[in-house]
Amino acid sequence: MRKRKPLTLKDFEEEARKLMQPATEKERAIVTAAMDLITRKGVDGATTAEIARRAGVTEKTLFRYFPSKKDLVRRVLLPPVLGGGLMRAWDEMNEQLRTPSADFKAWYTLFTRGRLTALARNPQFVGTFLLELANNIELRDGVETVWRERVWGPMRDSLRTMQGEGKVRADIDIDSLARVIHCINLGYFLIRHALKPDPAWNDEYEIGQMADLLMHGAGAR
Repeated sequence: MRKRKPLTLKDFEEEARKLMQPATEKERAIVTAAMDLITRKGVDGATTAEIARRAGVTEKTLFRYFPSKKDLVRRVLLPPVLGGGLMRAWDEMNEQLRTPSADFKAWYTLFTRGRLTALARNPQFVGTFLLELANNIELRDGVETVWRERVWGPMRDSLRTMQGEGKVRADIDIDSLARVIHCINLGYFLIRHALKPDPAWNDEYEIGQMADLLMHGAGAR
């Protein structure tokens, strides 16, 4: 069997742009209903029958637009991430990160504040998206391609620049540092918005504490 050519960043962004423009009002109604139900109930909890009822169409009509539920899920989850405000926000943040920072703590604070703010605009959607990302290989392939070029790559470049300027320890592996930062930030987002152990969160304070831990560690000095 002939191996399929890997899709590029441009391929996925073009797909996202096309998907953001429904062809008909019925398609728009189906996508709107699916977005609402999938965000609130999750992919498994939102049935195609319920989505069709909410959209004011039959299931037969829904499947005429989307041959499978997987196609509908891709249509709902892909555009907001790859072609919507989230990526634009990250691009703006990448521009800011190109401006030299006073030190690593200032860089981390800017990096984390911006991304957590972007994710927190719709935490239910992001939570649903992350869960589906773990189970949907096709969706994950597309997002990974974009994430590596638009988030991971610029982040590593910025960290390497600071390392060259002496603002990050010379003996630290930049890839490992980047992974640690993403793990901390993702964990914070999930606890903050999914588990919600404390209703009185102070994001600025917590970001400062995480920055300090990355700078100095947790061991007694």
